[in-house]
Amino acid sequence: MDSHDLINSLIDKTSLIEFSDEEDPLVDEKTPLSHFPIIAKTICDKPNNPQIHPHQVVEFTINTQTNQIEQNTVAFLLEKEEDRTRILRNSPWCFRGNLIVLKPWLPEEALADVDLTKFQIWVQVSGLPVRL
Repeated sequence: MDSHDLINSLIDKTSLIEFSDEEDPLVDEKTPLSHFPIIAKTICDKPNNPQIHPHQVVEFTINTQTNQIEQNTVAFLLEKEEDRTRILRNSPWCFRGNLIVLKPWLPEEALADVDLTKFQIWVQVSGLPVRL
């Protein structure tokens, strides 16, 4: 295939791509951008209830908006940065026996760039011999 055929093939394939002028917002447009979002992914074998209320996941009593991103993944929009810091500092959290990975999300950051595959945990192991 020469370069002319390759270019025409590429044009034909890309002509099928459609874009919309309308955005599919992750947050309600009434929500100010000053909110501090957290992305929460529940690690489990089956889908969780998409209407998980944040008070069920983390123990806080603040005004929060939630938006389902995809299956088992929710965005929590918090009003105060201190709340987000406290929630992240006390993670990981569990909901109905399943681990929840929490990560901060900056609005200018692509959601796909938020890595929900890694998290830190502490493990305490008792009864190991002092000398091996």
